[in-house]
Amino acid sequence: MIAGLSLLATASVVLALGPRLATTPWTQQAPRLAIMTWQALTVSVVVTVALAGVTMLIPLTALAGGLGGMVHACAESITAAYGSSQFLPVKLVGAVLAGALPIWVVVCAVRVLCSGWRDRRRLHRSLRLVSRDALHGVAVIDSPAAAAFCVPGRNGQIVITRGALDRLSSRELDSVLAHEAAHLRERHIWALALSEVLATAFPGVRLFEVARGETRQLIELMADDAAARQVDRVSVASAIVSLVEMRAPTSALAMAQDAAVLRVSRLLDPRPPLEPWRYRAAAFGASAVILVPLLIAGYPALCAALSDLCNI
Repeated sequence: MIAGLSLLATASVVLALGPRLATTPWTQQAPRLAIMTWQALTVSVVVTVALAGVTMLIPLTALAGGLGGMVHACAESITAAYGSSQFLPVKLVGAVLAGALPIWVVVCAVRVLCSGWRDRRRLHRSLRLVSRDALHGVAVIDSPAAAAFCVPGRNGQIVITRGALDRLSSRELDSVLAHEAAHLRERHIWALALSEVLATAFPGVRLFEVARGETRQLIELMADDAAARQVDRVSVASAIVSLVEMRAPTSALAMAQDAAVLRVSRLLDPRPPLEPWRYRAAAFGASAVILVPLLIAGYPALCAALSDLCNI
């Protein structure tokens, strides 16, 4: 029981403190690492809670024998290490956390991914009907509204309107195309999908809601950086301002629909890169969030293997 309670306490700490990552300035300096950290925080909560359920079930089920075989210890020592309990509520809580919770996450993942796939497929079909010509492989729509976005997927497509072509300078247009190409090349849709799955599975949980919003913002910062390396920061910022009033389909990744003010100020007044020691510290923290629950869950089994109680 101690391992299970320790894991639940660990998950509670991450749920309470995790959203504070959104207020740390280094995330804007290293958006890729920040996305990985958000993913580590959110995934670790689900894994930690599921592991808590598993540790509650180990003394009560055949899991003790199976785990004992893995660590070369007998079932009795494993049961003693994880704490024996015959209380029905413990069995029920363990079954829910270890079984129902992962199943629910998988169900939500299937729903979110299938819904996104259907939306993008419909959008691709619509684009084939309304796009009039192509500019270097980019679909051009005859519309006076200035907009630019990309539709992710196996056949990812960059889309721009005639209004945007009329409004943007050549450097701004290059910035837009580089920005959207970065979204497609680096498959940012998968980072968004993970955050969307967990926010859908656990509505109202602040960590998952904040992670979804921050992930959407951070992928835009990454695409801005990629565009700035190909063109220049001023042109990227100018393109964002020119398209700031645009609207794009929900299944697309738009040029200027998220965090426009932050992105422009970041491009025009860039901060220095994150110091190596800070980068390593943040990467270590993200790794620790995943590894610590695994160590907590496995520590009793390790103790059982080392104690060799079965031979006494």
